[in-house]
Amino acid sequence: MTPFFKYVPVRIFTLVCLYLAMIRPEVYAQHHSFGVKKEGKGKVIIFIPGLYCSGDVWDKSVAHYRDHYTCYALTLPGFAGQPPIQSDSLMTTITRELAGFIRDNKLEKPTIIGHSLGGWIALQLSILYPDLPGKVVTVSAGPFFPAFFMGPDATPQQTREIATTMQKSMASQTPEQTRASQLMILPSLITDSINRIPVMDMAMRSHAPTQAQVMYELYTTDLRQQLSQITCPLLVLADWIGYKNYGISREMVLGNYRSQYQKAPQAAISMSDDARHFIMTDQPEWFFNQVDTFLGR
Repeated sequence: MTPFFKYVPVRIFTLVCLYLAMIRPEVYAQHHSFGVKKEGKGKVIIFIPGLYCSGDVWDKSVAHYRDHYTCYALTLPGFAGQPPIQSDSLMTTITRELAGFIRDNKLEKPTIIGHSLGGWIALQLSILYPDLPGKVVTVSAGPFFPAFFMGPDATPQQTREIATTMQKSMASQTPEQTRASQLMILPSLITDSINRIPVMDMAMRSHAPTQAQVMYELYTTDLRQQLSQITCPLLVLADWIGYKNYGISREMVLGNYRSQYQKAPQAAISMSDDARHFIMTDQPEWFFNQVDTFLGR
């Protein structure tokens, strides 16, 4: 077979390629390290999972919304089998890639829903790129995670040593060591033992150094003073019952959330009295009711 290029001058072929790139940027501009699973039709919702988890943790939510929304469930690099990347600041890199993904795919004012560290990314996106999101929902997430257990006066200077120790411990974990730690932690995060199994599997397939770096960044990066830069509506879904046995009351947790989000006066905080950290897994009907109302469904 005679090569096509034999009859097409290089200059013309180059111009054609450039033209195609301009009219179809979504084909050529997918420079993101996270995995994406797309379902549904309509207005856009982007789901971001938490530590160790893949986008599959949002399967029930996607099933609930896909008839009326185009749902993008992300799996972050180094999470649940998604290839890891190298970056001095993984969270900022992912946030910038997400902004590029939204622009490249011409996603008009998407709703961003993030769980735990995914909620933190949603907040950072809204701070750095306030023109992009239409609405934001954070689930069991805050702008400075250590403030949840150290109190509202906690600072990154105080938490850096803790974060460094935690990073060193997590970075070298084998899958079996990760499993052992998850067996201890997950009962306080997910009520039904059946629902802990897929999260355990995700954790064991995650890249330990990535999880360690992400945790370090969460414990040393404080977004509280920047929340005033967020211009879109913000729904904060909170949990507390998983910490009751440690002597922590509902009022204490709610007060902490209010303190962390005080620079975002548009934030509406709603607290579940039954769900643990994985609110969307523990109490899906409550979760859907809150989000549906927020979205105006």
